[in-house]
Amino acid sequence: MFQLNKLTLLFSGILLGFIGGQIWNIPYKFTLKQFFLSQYGEHVFLCDNAMRQHFIAKSRVVSLPGTGTINSLKSAELGLIDCHEYDKFRKKLITYGLNENDLSEMGLKAIEKSRTDLRTLVEQHEISY
Repeated sequence: MFQLNKLTLLFSGILLGFIGGQIWNIPYKFTLKQFFLSQYGEHVFLCDNAMRQHFIAKSRVVSLPGTGTINSLKSAELGLIDCHEYDKFRKKLITYGLNENDLSEMGLKAIEKSRTDLRTLVEQHEISY
């Protein structure tokens, strides 16, 4: 009887350890996503805006070459530093254990949080030239 209880206890401990090892990352990822959501959203917004400004400035240089448009393009290229910061932050989150799907979900939540109007959401992703 005592031997059976030891085996049951051992088996239960191994089973609980296995289950715990399989699901530990669910609350861990949830906590990471909640903690870094606003900071990640800020990086997404800044990089998206910098890329849009760069695209517009580049299009203007092609259509109307001149010193003013070239200076505007150089300024827009400096703005792409925001994308470098975004990329560094993204890699930091990946090293913490988040994957591409988690980061995509965080980006969408950040957009939804800051942009509730559908027209504003479309304008944020639309590139106009």
